Amino acid sequence: MVKPVVWVGYTTRYREGGPRFRQAARTLAKELGERVPGAEVRLARVESKREFLEEMAALPPGSLAQLHLVAHGGMYGPMFGSRQWPEQFSRHEWSAAQLPFAPGAQAFFHTCRSARWFAPYFAETFGVEAHGYHWYTTFSRHKHRFAWVPPTHPAHLPLYVFGCKGRKSHGWLGAAGKYAGAALPEVMRSYRPAARTAAGYDAVAELYDSAFRDIRVRADEWRWLNARLASSTPLSIVDLGCGNGALLCQLAPELSEGIGLDASSQMVAHARANALSRGWAQRLRFDTLVGPLLPVPDQSVDRVVSLLSFRYLDWDPIVREVRRVLRPGGRLLVIDMVHSPLKVWQAPALVRSKWRTLAAARRFAPYRSALGRLLADPSWAKMLESNPMRAEHELSWYLRSRFPKGRLDVINVGLRSKILAFDSGPLHAASVPRGRE
Repeated sequence: MVKPVVWVGYTTRYREGGPRFRQAARTLAKELGERVPGAEVRLARVESKREFLEEMAALPPGSLAQLHLVAHGGMYGPMFGSRQWPEQFSRHEWSAAQLPFAPGAQAFFHTCRSARWFAPYFAETFGVEAHGYHWYTTFSRHKHRFAWVPPTHPAHLPLYVFGCKGRKSHGWLGAAGKYAGAALPEVMRSYRPAARTAAGYDAVAELYDSAFRDIRVRADEWRWLNARLASSTPLSIVDLGCGNGALLCQLAPELSEGIGLDASSQMVAHARANALSRGWAQRLRFDTLVGPLLPVPDQSVDRVVSLLSFRYLDWDPIVREVRRVLRPGGRLLVIDMVHSPLKVWQAPALVRSKWRTLAAARRFAPYRSALGRLLADPSWAKMLESNPMRAEHELSWYLRSRFPKGRLDVINVGLRSKILAFDSGPLHAASVPRGRE
């Protein structure tokens, strides 16, 4: 008979609070040893995806009764590595992982926002009950209420981490209530492994196509991309997350070849129809993207572009593919929307961004009504729920680590979001860090 294992993992390097994560994980492991009699409790520091998988591979098959991760978290799951080299498992990597769960096993993610998307996804992927927090997590000296942890808190005393209302979720009033002792620990939310229907763009493809048939309605994005795709010779381009093909159709007169790839078969169908109606079917090719492998030969394209879709992709696997398909000196150009609450000093940029957006909408009369129909459709809200935005630092830290010579610009500012634009710069084999994923 296989002895059940309760595995508690923690990280220390990704952001601040590393020693406290170690202390909280030790406290948790001690309590679990008392609560789960007959089980072997293993405590492990894991700083990378590779180390986590090695820990899982070292467990006997079918022995993992409980998995606990005490760490920082992004919208798509726990974070490993550091700010200089952040790591996060992609959907593709999670689906390929071999985790030795026992019958009736459970997984607990003691990380920020893990209940919003990741815990339900994990439950569905691995067929185990998964638990997480909706709010951001905090450290506390007490288990049943928030108690501030001073820098001098002794390492041998208990320390707890739990979800709690605070400044990041409820503003300064939330912070005041937290430090006044009015904020209670959030009860972990639980998700059973019932199959979910992940919502994509198929259900909204027609409405999306009506709104964004002309890519120039995205004035800031088009201006930034157009300036970086200007060339004295025709370029070959891969558009990752091509949607309805509007970008490649607009660029087609200046291209030698355009390849559009998208996970939505309905979007691809609209892209093909748009290319045919505009006379570019011979120059543009559109295919459905299945997994993180690009159906493109080695070193065959000049630019890889991802317009408002990079957050949906399997980052590390896709980046490896981008390196493979780009010719020496090629570039990756990424524009994406990120979650970023407005700072007071950004108010002028907000006004300028809104003015440019309204001006672009006025130039394309049908756009505003078509956009209204798209945003009002329930399928659009369901798609956003299944594919949430990432935080600004998640995208910026990742791109800067993988492409250290690149440049990141903020090209549009909203009340709770920004649009970031990233140019990797010319890429050569020696210019991009390799082998650290």
